[in-house]
Amino acid sequence: MATHIIGGNMYYDHLGGNQYRVTLVLYRDCGPDNANNTGFDAAAQLAVYNAAGQQVTSTDVAYSGEDPVPVELNDPCLTAPPTVCVRTAVYEHVFTLPPIAGGYTISYQRCCRTPAMVNLNGQQGLTCTASIPGPPLSTNSSPRFGDLPAIALCLDQPTTIDFSATDPDGDQLVYGLCAPFIGGTATDPAPFPSAPPYTQVTYAAGYSAAQPVDSDPPMSIDPNTGQLQITPTLQGVFTVGICVTELRDGVVVGETRGDFLFKVVVCDVAVTAVVAEQGEADLCAGLMQAFLNESENASFWSWDFGDAGTLEDTSSAQEPVWTYAQPGIYTVRLIANPGESCADTSYQVYDMQAPMDIFFERPPIRCPGEPAVLAVSGVFGPDADFTWEGAPFGTPGVGTGQQYTLVYSQVGVYPVTLSGISGACADTYVDSVVVMPPPEIGLFNDPEVCLNGAISFSSTSTATTPLSYSWDVGDGNVYTDSTFQHLYSGPGGYSITLTIRTDSGCIAERSLGSQVRIHPNPIAAFTISPLEVSLLDPEVVVEDHAQDAVEWSYIVEGITIDERSFGHEFTDGGRRTITQTVVSQFGCMDSTSRIVTVSDHLIYVPNAFTPDGDGVNDTWAPSVRGARLYDLVVMDRWGKEVFRTTNPHEEWSGSGEGEGMYNYVIRLAEFGAFHKEYRGHFTLLR
Repeated sequence: MATHIIGGNMYYDHLGGNQYRVTLVLYRDCGPDNANNTGFDAAAQLAVYNAAGQQVTSTDVAYSGEDPVPVELNDPCLTAPPTVCVRTAVYEHVFTLPPIAGGYTISYQRCCRTPAMVNLNGQQGLTCTASIPGPPLSTNSSPRFGDLPAIALCLDQPTTIDFSATDPDGDQLVYGLCAPFIGGTATDPAPFPSAPPYTQVTYAAGYSAAQPVDSDPPMSIDPNTGQLQITPTLQGVFTVGICVTELRDGVVVGETRGDFLFKVVVCDVAVTAVVAEQGEADLCAGLMQAFLNESENASFWSWDFGDAGTLEDTSSAQEPVWTYAQPGIYTVRLIANPGESCADTSYQVYDMQAPMDIFFERPPIRCPGEPAVLAVSGVFGPDADFTWEGAPFGTPGVGTGQQYTLVYSQVGVYPVTLSGISGACADTYVDSVVVMPPPEIGLFNDPEVCLNGAISFSSTSTATTPLSYSWDVGDGNVYTDSTFQHLYSGPGGYSITLTIRTDSGCIAERSLGSQVRIHPNPIAAFTISPLEVSLLDPEVVVEDHAQDAVEWSYIVEGITIDERSFGHEFTDGGRRTITQTVVSQFGCMDSTSRIVTVSDHLIYVPNAFTPDGDGVNDTWAPSVRGARLYDLVVMDRWGKEVFRTTNPHEEWSGSGEGEGMYNYVIRLAEFGAFHKEYRGHFTLLR
């Protein structure tokens, strides 16, 4: 029941040694004439026979897929019906065939051809064969046809078909018409390939291998080029055989037989050029336009986009794209099959409008009452109209034009709507005007300070965005910190100016002035008379000489004296410091110090003590004043040291020692170069 066979051919390539690659090319009908929609077989059976007709080997070659065969007519004014459909499949296998006398024949057989065949009697199959010659031509490769020529022939239209083949060995090729071989039956459609010789197809009355198609003039093929000439006069399906004889040095090497199908159809010669109308979505899509070609039966095209500003506004693409330089009304022309007798022309008017894509830049943050100027940006045409809405609280609330000014008196975020229209295009954009409060300025500083005292400054200013500061402290110095300290070099009054600025938000500048006063310090001064005394007469007189002082105090031997002038008697020797501190009426202070040298020393050594724990005379120690260096050593009667100290105020308890007489050595130095040593003894009584 197969109805799919169109034709095929077989060829081989010698790969070296005994290797031959055999290629089977098959064609099937995929149109309505293939009534059962039969496809290619999952495997093709190939059989190899020797010259005696004996089978040498066979194999099943797996199906590897198929490809569509395009239907091409050599007249651009003709169009084949869409029912013409052909697909091709290729089966390949490498055989190992040692050279033998008479060579080999490889064959494939399959049934059946379409029952619509006009020039054959009944449904018949096909046989594809290839012959490998024996020695010495065993290394030969056979000729092979090119791609399948167009199987669709237009009724009553003269046609030239290229059946030329190529030969890897460069042998001479001679072309001729021949009868295809039959193979397979309706009852055995995919037989095991039989041995040669093979039977030719049976032609219907009036047809032959030389005249397989109704043609006027009769069909012919050039024996040297393989160019076939035909003008079919009868609609239908026809089987045609093309044989290529391979000659080398005038000797026939082999023959390659091609089995082809011609389908003669009534071709459509009505070419209609149609430029699609401009779609609504294209009206405001911009100046770049993609053109839709709705022409029928045309093969090539010529476009003119009607752009008068350039000579480059043409194209031969089927569906081109063009970008216009500016908006406008343009007439687009399309010629289908230009230059041919069947050419047709179509015109269409396109309204190219700039797309409406508008916006406005949000203005910087405004202060209350500060104008906000808005301007239209984006893509729009020169005839575009704009409407602004900025209510509530804006003045004015509604406006028109490409620029618009709004003033808001209150702090807040205010939406503004921009609407635009240009022809059929429209767009809307919404953004806001932000109004923030102005900055508030304030400062804090110590209003008064004494000379050489640092004065503190601090800004109490506030704003909704970061502030910058500029302080003029009145003596030529400028600070940019919000808080700092400054030391003035001289007394007096100074004018302070703080300026604040905002660089974002409500941009503003504010200044505020203030005063500070730097009070002079008093001058501490006093005299001491005399500056050097003896412990034997240790009294001095202190007399004040300070300036601008209202309070006085002195530190002498750790004692505070609040008198302005006074006398003082020192209790110990050495270099003694007297420090004066004075305070002015503004609370400013000053201090100065002087040194008194107290010379000489006093010493008293007791001669006995009673360490009995009664709280009276329980320890022993010399009484010393005026000693700068001091060293006391106590020894028993045998000269053994029992106590030692360098502290003139440390006392010996006699602990662990018995009654008796003890010796001592006292070495001391006054505040100066004088040194003295005292020796003696004392008694410990219990």
